Amino acid sequence: MAKKTIQTKWLLLGVLTVMLFFKVSLYAQTEKGIELFNAYEFSKAEQVLRDNLKSDPGNIEAGYYLGLSLYMQKKYEDALNVFKGIKDSKKEIPHNNGRLEIMITRICLELKKYPEALQSLEEAKAAKADPADIHVYQGAYYLETGEPKKAIKELEKAIKIDPDNAYAYFYAGYAYVRLGHPADAEKALKRFLELAPYAPEAERVKILVDALC
Repeated sequence: MAKKTIQTKWLLLGVLTVMLFFKVSLYAQTEKGIELFNAYEFSKAEQVLRDNLKSDPGNIEAGYYLGLSLYMQKKYEDALNVFKGIKDSKKEIPHNNGRLEIMITRICLELKKYPEALQSLEEAKAAKADPADIHVYQGAYYLETGEPKKAIKELEKAIKIDPDNAYAYFYAGYAYVRLGHPADAEKALKRFLELAPYAPEAERVKILVDALC
């Protein structure tokens, strides 16, 4: 009897060891994906995080960074589906503070899904997202729906709160173009490129800056 008890304990210990090793491996894979994302290796990050999610489909952090990696590659529909899937799962997102809702807003604006963008922006406010981001995407919404003067007011508020918010300058640049202020547009867009040189919008901004010079 004692021998069987010892064997059972060793078996349980072996199972627990394998489970722990598996969890550690999944964590390491998530971290690798995040490191690749932070190194601007977005395609590689996507692949690592997709593989990670095959083994651990409930990994919210891996899902969030997969969405970001897709966004940075201009795979907007895919990114939106990932972020909506995370939101629909109703799982707690570490340190969210409205980040998920802001990303959904950004993508909906890019895809010209304006009612969805506005709804997500309201949800970001309710989630107490960064106040600067709220002003940025309220301004972006005004810009995309034909109200550049209102957009500038919101974007100036964002810059006052966070002078290093890249997208405040991005949308301000386009708003200034529509208002017929090319010098202000050039200044804002150059600042955007300084702050976010690897952003998916960077190439088209460079073309516009060259045209304004």
